[in-house]
Amino acid sequence: MNHVETLRLEGTRLSAAARAAGLEAPIEHCPGWTVGRLLGHTGKVLQRTNLCVADGLMAPPAEDAFVSLPRDEALFDAFDEILSAICETLGSCDPDAPSWNFSGENFTNGFWQRRMAHEVEIHRWDAQNAAGGAADAFHDASAVDGIDELLTVLMPILSSVKNPTLSSSFHLHCTDTAGEWLTTFVDGQPTTIREHAKGDIAVRGPASPLYAWAWNRVPITTDGLDTAGDASLLDAWASVVP
Repeated sequence: MNHVETLRLEGTRLSAAARAAGLEAPIEHCPGWTVGRLLGHTGKVLQRTNLCVADGLMAPPAEDAFVSLPRDEALFDAFDEILSAICETLGSCDPDAPSWNFSGENFTNGFWQRRMAHEVEIHRWDAQNAAGGAADAFHDASAVDGIDELLTVLMPILSSVKNPTLSSSFHLHCTDTAGEWLTTFVDGQPTTIREHAKGDIAVRGPASPLYAWAWNRVPITTDGLDTAGDASLLDAWASVVP
């Protein structure tokens, strides 16, 4: 998949949904957040990435390097400018060139191309949900890649903080396209393999709702999703993923 084009498309959708919802609309799956906070958060994340990639930073950017974002309706245009800038930076960079990131490995621009595509598409879903009606489905290829990133890149960071004693295995299985993973936690540390294998619980369904469920955006009762195994582990999953 083309991560930069996904970022551009989903960022444009996020902006449109945020404008439709209004700054004070609540974000259902980020307790205490409004659309304004969501847009400000996403804008700062995009700014950070732009600094890391454009300047080839090998350490986190200094706090005073960020441009303060407005808290009123000027935030909409400010976000659009930041989105345009990061798409230009990530679209023209060498994906193999070095830059800092928070993962502790894969210090390349390619990390940021992938991370920003999925950061923005999840928050696009949030903004559309806040605006009312059904949020658009994720593209299958992006959903599969997003699940893979969550399990192989982000989960080791999240679980060590959120649930350091978790010791169980989860099998995620896309039913409409290729995509299977077994993630096994031992004392909070996960290992993921990309294959069909039995876990303590299996969660199956089409790629888009499976991705949304994996990020705690939809319930397991969503059409198309089902489970097999120890259903009590669904709460353990929810405790790890924000």
